[in-house]
Amino acid sequence: CTEDVITQHVLEGLALQELKNLHDTGYIPDKYNAWKSAAELLAMHAASIRERSGPGGGPLDTVSAFKWRWKLDITADRVLRKLTHRELRYVLRRYNGQKPLGEVVEEAIACPTEEGNAIGSVVPDAPGTRAFARFHRLEIIDPVSESAVFGDANLSFALNLAKHRKALGHVGRIIATTFETLETLQERYKEIGETIKTLDEHYAEVYHG
Repeated sequence: CTEDVITQHVLEGLALQELKNLHDTGYIPDKYNAWKSAAELLAMHAASIRERSGPGGGPLDTVSAFKWRWKLDITADRVLRKLTHRELRYVLRRYNGQKPLGEVVEEAIACPTEEGNAIGSVVPDAPGTRAFARFHRLEIIDPVSESAVFGDANLSFALNLAKHRKALGHVGRIIATTFETLETLQERYKEIGETIKTLDEHYAEVYHG
């Protein structure tokens, strides 16, 4: 029947260890459940088991996930969080537990930026954990699409967006707007002139209220 096909699909998507867990615990979904199908109950149960076997404590960033995977201590966590984007990416790619983390970190610091590597050369000197998070968020933006920022008081968000899009090789236009007039902004933010100049260098357009 259709239900059996869907349940089979769920089972085929599970890892061997997850299938073994289902077998050992004797789990059987309630096929007479009034709200969920057997396939849905099975998928929810498998997801629950998977979550319990992972790290706790809420959302994890790149470093926290890496630390949990390799069972590293808090000292390693502090070291990793001090690395730049280029250095952290090197460590995450090369570390396999066969040599001390400190040695891999030293290699990462000494290794030059990989020219021609679009991923490794993106904002190489930016803080590692922050760059990792923003890198993947910005990847969903069409490189040639336009971006508009509305009501950005001191234009700091627009400036960060412009820098990151340029580093990613995006060519889409950035339009930044403020609700206040330029005169008001100059009174409130002493850095506004330099910010607008930098935005102009990144081919962004700035409009004031």
